Formats: sequence, structure tokens, C-alpha cells
Amino acid sequence: MVTIKDIAREAGVSISTVSFAFNGTAPVAPETKARIMEVIKRLNYQPNSAARGLVTRKTNTVCLFTPHPATDFFSFSGNNNFNDLLQGIGEVLDHKDYNLLLAWDSLGHKTKTPKLVKLMRERAMDGVLICLPEHDFQTIEELTEQNFPVVIVGSNSQANRVNSVDVDNYEISYKNTRHLLGLGHRRIAFISPGPLNYLVCEDRYEGFKDAMEEAGLRLRDDYLYIGDEKEQSGYKAAERFLTLKEPPTALVAGRDAQAVGVIDYARAHGVSVPSDLAIVSFENSAAAVKYGISSATTNLYEIGKEGARLMLKLLGRKKDRAPQNVVIPSELVVRESCGGHADALKDDAAAAAD
Repeated sequence: MVTIKDIAREAGVSISTVSFAFNGTAPVAPETKARIMEVIKRLNYQPNSAARGLVTRKTNTVCLFTPHPATDFFSFSGNNNFNDLLQGIGEVLDHKDYNLLLAWDSLGHKTKTPKLVKLMRERAMDGVLICLPEHDFQTIEELTEQNFPVVIVGSNSQANRVNSVDVDNYEISYKNTRHLLGLGHRRIAFISPGPLNYLVCEDRYEGFKDAMEEAGLRLRDDYLYIGDEKEQSGYKAAERFLTLKEPPTALVAGRDAQAVGVIDYARAHGVSVPSDLAIVSFENSAAAVKYGISSATTNLYEIGKEGARLMLKLLGRKKDRAPQNVVIPSELVVRESCGGHADALKDDAAAAAD
């Protein structure tokens, strides 16, 4: 194996000069640098990444920190949305020769020193993308106090405090609900995509709630169901809602998988969608196309790409700047499940403006 000592001897320079030329950590005369790089290429020198990291204080690794994959809200298996997020992040980082580290805390495991803080202190990563945080911001605050690069992907609840990339989940849910209201529905139920302590779930519920209250409608506890990422949670939600003495005529599903579960229940029990029950959802996934579900785009691929790009910006900056909050555009794609049509969105937007 060729070492840095071999390069230095062959080029007739010191080891530190080779390091300066290769890593760009100090100026080297152009002709000397050219000679060193020629030797590196000729001898096919491959630097030791660990040793290089000691010199540059960089790992060329970004961590994606996610919820534990066994929660009621999140799993890796069969989760196409997470795959889209991962692909967007990976494409950008790979183009800049960065590695991606995937990490999470053990389910329900609370330690004195959280894993992210340990990874920072051990210099295992140069920055962290945090996916779908809960309300506990203590760890994020500890990282930012140390000026450690942090980007939250999938939430903008810390806008103006922490760098973030997301769709506006509150606004999407508000518009989804307004769309159903515009179609004449007043008994509208809501299926949360997960526990409300997850910020994306809270944002979507708050958007629903505010739209209902602005319409002068009372929120009903029996019209709220806390679901998860599985179709079965939509099936169970429909079973609860549609056996009520006064069932809803419409619902906002927190994710497309839940909407599919609702449709499966409706088909099995002779409930017509959308005549008896209108449905709008989030994600605009392949399932939404297959089942004819009206669904708002929440492009996790673009969120991943923009999150990674923002992280690379942070890693390349020499001076601190105000946090940047990127919002990915979204639209409701209207299909058969709500009984409406695209023009209804324009009419609703005009009414809201008035």
C-alpha cells in the first residue's frame, strides 16, 4: 500500500506539504502541488480516510437521524416515502462525495447523553439531518449551541431558529379541509398520520381544526382517530366513524395508506365513495393514483434533495448566518374520492381571498 511518506519521498517534499496539497489546508506553490498530484496519480495513492479526518477535522459524513423504525408512526419496511427521502438525500451527498450515516435512538430509551450529542462529540459526522422530530428540542438546542450544522427535514416548527426543509403541512391540511367544506360537507372527520406528539401530525391536525373552526363548526372528539403508517389504521378509523349514530360525510386522511384502508372498508360494507363518504389525503403516492384518491403532494424526494443541499451550504460556510427555512410547494390533485373537481379549488381560493 502506498503511503503519504512514499508520496513525499517521490516528490522530494515533506509529509506536511503533501498533506497541505492534497487536503487544501494550507497554500502550496503551484509547481510543487502539480508535482505532488502527478506522483499521487502515478502511484495510485488512496488516502486513509480516518487519518485524513484527523488533519482536516472532517469526516465527509452526514447523519440522517430518524424516529425509531418500530414506532406507531414510522417504519423502514415498505415505506416508499422514506425511500424517496433517502434517495433525494443520497443523490446530492454522493455527488459531493459525502457518505450518509443512518441513526436512531432505541425505542423509549432516554439517556443522559443522547445519541446525536455523542456522535457530535465523537466527531462521527460533519452535520445532521433530523427527520420528523418530536416536541423535545433539548438535543437540537444543544447541537445548535455548539454551532453544529443541523437541518430538520419534514418539519418547519422551529422556523427562524433552526434550518429546515418541508412542505407546509399546516397549510396543506387547512386547504384539504377547505376543499371538503367547499363541496358542502359539514361533518368532517380527521385521521392523524400518527401520534400528535410528532410535529407533522400536530401541524396537519391544527390545519384541519382551524379550517373547521373558521367555518363555525364544532370539533368532535369522536371524529378524530390517531392512526399510523398502515392501511389497517384507515380501515379501523372508517369502522369507528361509519358506525357512529351520526357518521361523517367526509374525512381528511393523514396519509394515502390510511385512505386506502378507508376505501377497503367502504367497499366491504356497501358505503359509496364519494357519495356517502368523501376523502382527501396527503402524499399523492402511487396508491392515490391506483385508488382514485384526491391527495396533496408532499414530495419527500425533493425535501431530501433540498435538505442535503442546505446541509452542504452550511458545511461550506465560513460565517454564521440566520437559519434558512425552505418550503417545498404542494398542490391537491383532485380525483374521484372527494366527488369534486379541480375547478373547486379555484373557487375555494377565491372565496378565501374575499
